[in-house]
Amino acid sequence: MTKQYIVIDNGSYNIKAGFNSGESTSTPLKISNSITKTRDGLIHIGNQYQSHTNNYSGIQFKRPHDQGHLTSWETEKPIWDYTLDQLSPDKEIDPGNVHLTLTEPAFQLPQLSINTDQIVFEEYGFSQYYRCMPASLVPFAVDPNSVNTDFSLVIDAGFSSTWIVPMIYQNVYWEGVRKLPVGGRLLNGLLREVISFRHYDISEDPILINTIKESTCFLATDFNQTLKNKQKYLAEFVLPDFKTTTTGFVKTKDTPEIPSDTQILKLYDERFSIPEAYFHPEIIFDNNDITAGNSLVQNAPLKNLTDLIVESIMSCPEVTRPLLSANVCLVGGSGNIPNFTDRLISELTKELPMNWKVKIHATHDDIPLDEMSWYGGINLTNEDILSNISISKKDYFEHGANWCQKQFGFKNL
Repeated sequence: MTKQYIVIDNGSYNIKAGFNSGESTSTPLKISNSITKTRDGLIHIGNQYQSHTNNYSGIQFKRPHDQGHLTSWETEKPIWDYTLDQLSPDKEIDPGNVHLTLTEPAFQLPQLSINTDQIVFEEYGFSQYYRCMPASLVPFAVDPNSVNTDFSLVIDAGFSSTWIVPMIYQNVYWEGVRKLPVGGRLLNGLLREVISFRHYDISEDPILINTIKESTCFLATDFNQTLKNKQKYLAEFVLPDFKTTTTGFVKTKDTPEIPSDTQILKLYDERFSIPEAYFHPEIIFDNNDITAGNSLVQNAPLKNLTDLIVESIMSCPEVTRPLLSANVCLVGGSGNIPNFTDRLISELTKELPMNWKVKIHATHDDIPLDEMSWYGGINLTNEDILSNISISKKDYFEHGANWCQKQFGFKNL
């Protein structure tokens, strides 16, 4: 019987899962990595809430990830069961004949990783297993004609945080790995606070907040100049009335006439000051009553995305540094924020030596940025090296629970 290869990119916002079917047209199944409870008390797993309710107001999300770490298998296990059911509606998956490639955050606490290994081998009984961080799979997904896959710097802008990962000869250079605790979740929280303070209380509408962020927010190429001209950046967001729209939308000149009693949210500087947290993290504290007036917090030397990227490059071997700056790969869902690439190039060019080339690759053969790691995992299953770096169920039970951590865990720095 032919071995099946399943790749699960276990993101804190969405799970991307799928088989390596051998076809170039295969795409991952995307499942919301959450259990939700709607206002009427119904519990939904994964994507179930999308088809079971037209009223997203008051929906509560419980996610298995906390601070970027997978901390709750009590929440994750039913979501995985749902995902595997959705993955194979026509045929039953035989775990004893499946090789699983799974992603987890960098520097995951060892005990949490060991919990994952136990679930994979003892609960599901997969026959072979490879666990790695998502960014390490990106070099296998990019076009080698445009990116030097031997020396690349992966910026993974995800939901929980943003990781900067140097990849040298397709291996993680652990001394250079850096983390910025700013991601889609934090931006949603900032947007919720600002809109609830200035306009309407939307604190119980997480889906609405996310929709507003994705449809209106952008990064300013020059923040101060954009702030001076903020009136030019007016966006009118039509709030859901649950008759004509359940999610809301941005009003444009082509929008048909809307009823006079429709609530419209007028956004100006909120559109670009919220994503600015990537480059000025102190914005986070300016929006909080307790920390806004605290001089200790205000004067703290906070590192932004640019600082961490430069620090990451400079911690790598000297000969590789210019190669890394010329082969930066931006991936992750938050990388879709308009102007992210242009702003990053502008900031890095100021900080890095003049004779270094700064090039950021943010389009990858039409692959969505949040699916890059999954496609890398699929391509890796076609490589000969996968069998050498995987662990079998037999190895696991022979050597014990710590064996996977020795093989897959980050190298002690």
